[in-house]
Amino acid sequence: VCSSDLGGKKVIDNNEVPSITSDGPQMRIKVKDKCLELGRQSEDMKKHVDEEVLVPLIIGVASEVLNDFKEQLGKALSGDCGDNAVCVDDKESVQKILKENQNWQRWFTVAKVKGAVRMKAKTKKYSKDKSWPGSEYLGDCLRAMIVCRGGKESGDTIYQTWVQLKKAFGIREDNGRLKNNFATAGILDGNKHQKPPDMLINIILNVEGCMPMPAEIQVHHEEILELKES
Repeated sequence: VCSSDLGGKKVIDNNEVPSITSDGPQMRIKVKDKCLELGRQSEDMKKHVDEEVLVPLIIGVASEVLNDFKEQLGKALSGDCGDNAVCVDDKESVQKILKENQNWQRWFTVAKVKGAVRMKAKTKKYSKDKSWPGSEYLGDCLRAMIVCRGGKESGDTIYQTWVQLKKAFGIREDNGRLKNNFATAGILDGNKHQKPPDMLINIILNVEGCMPMPAEIQVHHEEILELKES
């Protein structure tokens, strides 16, 4: 779909870009019970399996499919109007790369797999607040960022990005999540304003021969991102 066919106002329309929430596990790890059965299934054993067995397993699988994630994301952002997104492997080189692609509308980068220390900290919290194993609630084992160019068509570009990601990864209730902060930015929530405008999307990456892997994709407006990072 070409940008000129889309309305930027749809980005802030909850009917067009509805929030998609999910409190359940983001993945299912089939071997978890088998691992637990190797011990007495005590609380200590559950903690050890969750943090010392399943987290490294997730990191291993995430590393295995990292390039598949980058490839699928690039394909998802391929447009029919010559507006394919520019892939940036090293964020330090982004300005140089964009100068070489002066007609760019979007660029994206895929981060390294989240480290074990941060995964274990989240796993511990999820196991306490939700259920065992907490590692199944990790939603950002893989991470990517998409930056949409500023200007009068920026709203169209952001909306087009959402439509393409939704279609490519089958985002829907029980298969992904969406927090559309473009629709809520500046609105008071109690005594605090909502987060600055962006989109936080969780998808489920399916790669043949590997277990489904959750990934987080952040969608940013170029000029807003610059302000946030300044």
